[in-house]
Amino acid sequence: MRDYLEKPVLFGPEGSLIGMLATPAEGQAEPVACLLMNMGANHRIGPRRINVKIARAMAAHGIASIRIDLSGMGDSRPTSGSAHYRTQAVLDLQAAMDCIEKELGIRRFVAVGLCSGAENVMASAVADARVAGVLMFDGFAFPGRRSQLEKTLRRALADLSVATLAAKVMGKLRRFMPARAAPGSQAAYVDGASSEIFRPESPTEKLAYFSRSMSQLAERKVSALLLYSGTLHVTDRGRDQLGPLAQEPFMRQFEYRFIPEIDHSLLSPESQQTFLSLACEWALRVIREGASQPRERRVAQTKPSPVVMAEAPGYGAQNAEFTQV
Repeated sequence: MRDYLEKPVLFGPEGSLIGMLATPAEGQAEPVACLLMNMGANHRIGPRRINVKIARAMAAHGIASIRIDLSGMGDSRPTSGSAHYRTQAVLDLQAAMDCIEKELGIRRFVAVGLCSGAENVMASAVADARVAGVLMFDGFAFPGRRSQLEKTLRRALADLSVATLAAKVMGKLRRFMPARAAPGSQAAYVDGASSEIFRPESPTEKLAYFSRSMSQLAERKVSALLLYSGTLHVTDRGRDQLGPLAQEPFMRQFEYRFIPEIDHSLLSPESQQTFLSLACEWALRVIREGASQPRERRVAQTKPSPVVMAEAPGYGAQNAEFTQV
């Protein structure tokens, strides 16, 4: 017999968001539910259906979940609003929390974000006190020079062919070449919007944004697991991926794991099983820690907050059954 039950849900202020609700097949669900979402431009099922596997593994441990397509992705329609995409992702996740509260009466959540999804779950935790924990897999990383050099050398030694080495050298050189502007124009436009919206943040800006956000989560005692794979980061000594923040007192409150055997895309069954076990064990720890808090504190933490984005670079100017589940 299956350990889970699933049903599609249509939700959000405009009824434009699609999700799949997963609950334990028997017994009452735990008082904390899990939020799952797109990784990059992937459908809500995730690469190699990892979100489906997480949801069903969570259900086997008594944890309900919802896996959603953010606005304009997968099966969800684009929003009619004009909010910045990060703000809209937070609004979508808050709508998913409202949906679970209406369906199951659950008001506390953990959120799992893979790669680009890590920024969405962090932003949601900053904006909404209902989020009690975040798992960020291969998200923000700020390796220092030693770590970057070691990674470069290890990767170079892994493939010593002339063609590969030449391509790597050219790739490094292009990073230092100034971008060419389009002839006869001061700025490129995409659908009427300045390309400045899409400019990449500098490492300094991104570090400052991450530091501010995580400091707020530490102050609120939000649990966090920062998980890094071996294929993307190659090596790690003493929380290398946190760079200058590694020894900050507020960052020491968060759990940090570097697992060289896991690959970034969770290609192998072994990587997937390791990830599923870690995610479920972490979620159960968050639930136990929340249950041990005084009732007054739990009530304060579950009060929804208005969407107030951290000062991320570039953000201030913007304000039936399914076959693939």
